[in-house]
Amino acid sequence: MSGKWLVLVLFLAVTTTLLNMAIFVSQISTAAIARGGINAGKLLDDDDFTDGLTKIIRKTVRDYCTVGKRNGIDC
Repeated sequence: MSGKWLVLVLFLAVTTTLLNMAIFVSQISTAAIARGGINAGKLLDDDDFTDGLTKIIRKTVRDYCTVGKRNGIDC
């Protein structure tokens, strides 16, 4: 019984390794521009996304300058 479990675990380990290798190779072989460039362009065209990003950046700068005034940092 112990040998059957060992064979099953070994089989699952080899199968998982081969599957991970196949995914890794497909990620490398696909050009980065094809994976991310098109989606990033669509995201920057989204008005809700850019408005939200602008609000986050403004709040971060405002918070930094508020803390900076207390610590003598010039904004």
